[in-house]
Parts: sequence; structure tokens; C-alpha cells
Amino acid sequence: MLSLIVASVCVLGISAQHHPWDPQPGDGGAVWLKKHEAMVNQTRDHKAEVEIVFVGDSITELWAGNGKAVWAKYYAPRHAFNYGIGGDRTEAVIYRIQHQEFDGLDPKVTVVMIGTNNAAPNTAEDIAHGVNETVTELLSKMPNTKVILLGILPRDSLHDKVKQVNEMIKKLNNDKNVFFLDMWSAYETDGVMHTELYDNPKDRLHLSTKGYEVWQQTMEPLLKKLDPTL
Repeated sequence: MLSLIVASVCVLGISAQHHPWDPQPGDGGAVWLKKHEAMVNQTRDHKAEVEIVFVGDSITELWAGNGKAVWAKYYAPRHAFNYGIGGDRTEAVIYRIQHQEFDGLDPKVTVVMIGTNNAAPNTAEDIAHGVNETVTELLSKMPNTKVILLGILPRDSLHDKVKQVNEMIKKLNNDKNVFFLDMWSAYETDGVMHTELYDNPKDRLHLSTKGYEVWQQTMEPLLKKLDPTL
């Protein structure tokens, strides 16, 4: 079965560029599919325990890297589970949602940060459409959850486009089951990025341990507001 899926991914990989709202497997072929399979297994094995879900790309995935200590202190005890896969764009997350990763989950809160990998190939409007579809798909699978939709963090060369996306997706906030949180000002002040919050000052994409600490500190008031029992 895996070989057939890999073949499909290879065919998809050479086809025309897809819209950010069209579900597609992520880049990486068999490696990506193994990560996806691991997420499906995580859901199967732990669905009764899950209270918080983090969904996203490598920035989310690397809670298990530079963010490990922060996660162990603040999220692991609250039964949080990580559904981040490096390199994912919105279309890959939508694919994952539609292919069993979240089936049967009923978390109190779902934290979503996605779209930075769409920033280069797609327009701001299309990225916002993809984020919208991601949130819609998540709520279709987990109708009781409250979504914390995080704005995309500052990007050096894609600064203006990312800001445009955040302006669009903040309109998804409804104060019922979708709550937008823009953490931009925690990572940039007056147009200057706080390089100590990034793992590589030249890259300014992935976060340092301090960057994950700031994420936790910035999001904590909203998380507690949405469910004081967490």
C-alpha cells in the first residue's frame, strides 16, 4: 500500500502547481508519508488522552527540538500532542486532515500555525484561502474544539506578504470556536526582528529555545481563557 501511495506522490510532484486549498501530500515522498503514518498511529493510540493539539509545519514540529524543554514543562503535562510536519503547506495539512490524522479526536483546544511555506509560491489571497480551508476542515473533524489560529511569524524577505495574510486570516476570528492571535509584535519591533528568538539569524524562520518560550508566554493567557481547566 505504501509503495502505491509513494508512486502517487511522485506523480503529483511533477504535476502543475496546486492551489493552497487543494489537498495534496507534502513534499518528501516516503519520508513525509512515514511521518503522516506516525501521526495517524499517534491518534489511534492516544485519542482518549488528547486535550490540546498543535497543527502546523516545521515550526510546530520543532517543539520536539529547540522547544523540547518548554513543551515538557507546559504542554506535556496537559496532554498536548504535536501534529507538525516540516515543509508542510496548507494543502498538505488539509490532506492530512482528510486522511485519518484527526479522526476521533476531541481536544479542548487546537493550536494552528500554517502558511509560511506557502509564502513564496502563492499570493496572499490564496494563502488566506488555504488557511481558511484548513480551519474549516479541522472543525469538521473536531467540532467541539476551540481553535487558536496563530498569525504567521515575521519573515525577512516575505515580510509584507506575510503581514497581508495575517490581516486576512484574522477575520476568521469569531470568538466562538476560532480565536485569532497575532504574535508578530513579540518577534519584531518597529520592523526589526528579534534575532535571538530565531535558531539561525540568517534564516530567521525556525525558532530558538527562547523563541519557543516567547510563543508559550504569548499564547498562555488565551489558552487559559478558552479552558481554565487546562
